[in-house]
Amino acid sequence: MDEVDVNDPAVKEAVQRACVDVGLPLVYRAVVLRMLRTPSSEWGACCGEGCSPCQQTLADAAYHTLELLGRPLPR
Repeated sequence: MDEVDVNDPAVKEAVQRACVDVGLPLVYRAVVLRMLRTPSSEWGACCGEGCSPCQQTLADAAYHTLELLGRPLPR
């Protein structure tokens, strides 16, 4: 995955919209931005324990951010 410039206002706006779209409270925007600086293989997965926020929801916001930016999704 190409590096995402998390200081770019367009990226920050996409993260905010992605959080709203997936139902993630905006207080977690910084977490999503941090995730975008790391390989998706390190994002973790839902553990099934009912965490809030769920790791999968954070990953959904990160993936949706990339979609909004028109960037290829990591595999």
